[in-house]
Amino acid sequence: MPRIRVHWSSVGLALLLLVGIAYATFANAQTPPSEQFASGISTCPAPLAPVPLANPITVTDCTRAGLQAALDQGGQIRFACGPGNAPVTIPLDAPLQVRAGTTVLDGGGLITLDGQGQTRIIQNPFVQGGNHLTIQNMRLINGKAPAGSGVGENSGGAIISGSPGTRLHIINSTFANNSTTSTTAEDNQGGAIFANNSYELIIVNSVFENNVAGNGGAFGVIAVGVQVFNSRFMGNQAVDDTAGGIVRGYGGAIHIDGVWNDFNPDTLNEYTICGSVFEGNTAVRGGGASASVISDNRNTRATFERSTFRNNHARGRSSQPNEGGQGGAIYHIEDDHAGGDNEFNLLISDALFTGNTALRQGGAAWLYILGNGVVQNSTFENNRTSAPFNTVGQGGAMAITLGKIELAYTTFANNHAAYQGGALHGGGGNDAQRVVTLRNTIFVNNILNEQDQPSETRWQGYHTNRPMNDGGGNIQYPRTKPTYDNDVNNNITANPIYADPLLLPLDDNGGPTLTLALAPASPARDAAVGGCPPTDQRGIARPQGAACDLGAYEYAELPPPTATPEPTATPVPPQGPVLRAVQPSIFVAGTADAQTLVVQGANFTAQSVVRWNGQPLATTFVSASELRATLPAARLTTAAQVAVTVFDPSAADGAQTSAQQVVSIVREIRRVYLPLVRRGG
Repeated sequence: MPRIRVHWSSVGLALLLLVGIAYATFANAQTPPSEQFASGISTCPAPLAPVPLANPITVTDCTRAGLQAALDQGGQIRFACGPGNAPVTIPLDAPLQVRAGTTVLDGGGLITLDGQGQTRIIQNPFVQGGNHLTIQNMRLINGKAPAGSGVGENSGGAIISGSPGTRLHIINSTFANNSTTSTTAEDNQGGAIFANNSYELIIVNSVFENNVAGNGGAFGVIAVGVQVFNSRFMGNQAVDDTAGGIVRGYGGAIHIDGVWNDFNPDTLNEYTICGSVFEGNTAVRGGGASASVISDNRNTRATFERSTFRNNHARGRSSQPNEGGQGGAIYHIEDDHAGGDNEFNLLISDALFTGNTALRQGGAAWLYILGNGVVQNSTFENNRTSAPFNTVGQGGAMAITLGKIELAYTTFANNHAAYQGGALHGGGGNDAQRVVTLRNTIFVNNILNEQDQPSETRWQGYHTNRPMNDGGGNIQYPRTKPTYDNDVNNNITANPIYADPLLLPLDDNGGPTLTLALAPASPARDAAVGGCPPTDQRGIARPQGAACDLGAYEYAELPPPTATPEPTATPVPPQGPVLRAVQPSIFVAGTADAQTLVVQGANFTAQSVVRWNGQPLATTFVSASELRATLPAARLTTAAQVAVTVFDPSAADGAQTSAQQVVSIVREIRRVYLPLVRRGG
């Protein structure tokens, strides 16, 4: 594993172009909830909650200089930027530097840090013994890692962080449009975040969208324990298409290069994803969503639970159409083999893989481990390999190159491969380290793309490339492929069940992921052999009948609805008016003409009246969420701060008057225009 110890120096200031900035342009706006900065997912119990603030530093100078002054002190930092709690974007022309042992940067769901495509946003440099940095309730956008020859210089478009002992926590935050410059430099990674030789990186309820790097479009790590909970990864890319080298173009969203090494042996020692969504991420060589490498015989496990992997791609090198392209969603390797062949190394559980593609092997997942793994309660639907016929299009859903893997209570449907294993390719044979066991699984309509090719041979497996180890209770349908219709090479195990499982289309049947439900007459019902997990993919208890059902879905009869008597209606006074925004929010003193106020909120009625410093204005009811009021010019003679409220006599007593919004009457609105700066091409 690479070892990195990096000290950073400040990059030069970039020119900042400001055109047409108004001095007085604050507008009243409803405070957006922090969820607008976060993923909004709550599937898995999170390992972290937002840090409660106690006596924080408050940044009122909302510039790079003002924020850097707060970071120099460290501790807890919050923001108060302008009136009305309006969202604020702070443009940066150089990275912010973390100075303290513990720093909590809390944007309150209002603050965006913008690197403007010119600079990295935050640098958390090497500190002996490490430090603790938390980013919460913020957006970090348009960060740009500088060019450089080393991974510690050219990685991490938004954040770069690394010291043994360091803990980096990301909570309720969004990273969008961040990138690295040196995308063709080997090991370049982390369009948004790069962490190295640290104790842990934990990401909770956050969003990574449209970030780009050579590897790990969203984030990359070297020798760091990682947990990702309840987060979204969309449109991230690992783009290094360069020939040669080892680490190029892996992990469209995430790239994990070990969770420990000799330089940094003390880490969280795990790679866990739970309750997250990966959609539309792309890599060149492997792992459209995630590419991970962990070391053998260290009691380290990779876990993917209760998550959705949709439309991710491992496309292969553009100039070499048959090079690269493994694991459309997941590419996972265990290396540095050190005798850990009995470790439990891999768990994929309660997950959905749909619409993922890989050029060569493993349309959804490509796995290589020395040890044991389990795939259970999961659905693989409509994944495919795209390499041409008679090349290496293997394992439309999954390719297991090495490992003792049990696939239990899992459904493979409508997957496609061009060459071998429409759903599953299980290594080269049943040697001691390549044992793939199927137990209570469903394989349906997994096909080879070129079944009518005259060169097709008997050993081109159908649902699977060969019969797998038989754990019992496995359905395959159809029984045989159109040509070479013999059971020897078409069977998924020695004794499969030949029956149509009567699957319904992929749909929301409850739970955190979509599933393929069983029809009431499905032969998969009550057909399981042996024990089963306590729940199905959705979290529905197993069994619901005499025995558990095959595949990822447990059929449950809905109880008849209980008749509820109609309650006697009790008249309830209307709720009081809620005032959320007033536009315009700034007026110029001495305006000659009457103005129209647009008042937005909730619970408005035809009796609602807009008040100006307690005095009624002529009001027009537009809807329950909008009123319009006429403001005479006589009310705009002098500069002042004015309270606007809404009064409604029909509301319950005590709720007739809304909370106020403050608008401003100013003497004038000044604007400054800075000269246009032209740069040479």
